[in-house]
Amino acid sequence: MNKILILFLLATLTLSSQEWVQDKNKTTVLFKIKNFGIPVDGGFKNTDIKTNLNTKDLSNSYISATIMVNTIFTGIEARDKHLLETDYFDALNHEKIISKSSKITKDVNGNITLFAGLSIKGIVKEMEIPLEVFEDNSILNLNASMLLNRKDFNLGGRSFVLSNNVKIQVEYSATK
Repeated sequence: MNKILILFLLATLTLSSQEWVQDKNKTTVLFKIKNFGIPVDGGFKNTDIKTNLNTKDLSNSYISATIMVNTIFTGIEARDKHLLETDYFDALNHEKIISKSSKITKDVNGNITLFAGLSIKGIVKEMEIPLEVFEDNSILNLNASMLLNRKDFNLGGRSFVLSNNVKIQVEYSATK
């Protein structure tokens, strides 16, 4: 009887900390920035997000993301190539954008916040990102919106025509 109880407890602990499996077809990382006052939309085609998020117990939950810089797209190939150059993402020396959670919290109203280090071009900034979380037994959807200052990450240098603010929208979908 004790062996059955131990096996049950081990199985329960293993299942509760299980990592979600990203649905690459339903996961997007998009951005919007104004250039000459005109909104420019884009995103990244290759994003790998890992999480074991458990909204009932956030103490051991984590979220990490790796974005391959050379998969950037804006709809204009020449602009995409320019964004990979040294004055923007410097893709030869910085192939990835990386984000790793330091903690995930839930307030009394149930709002979930991700605290994470975001590394772009080797510059790491701590971010506080509100998350919208939709979870059932086998599907997890996360939505995150944030505003970044491109100059904090040395993207694009000084420019009178390019906005400093970049709107980021992440939509993540996964299954167990």
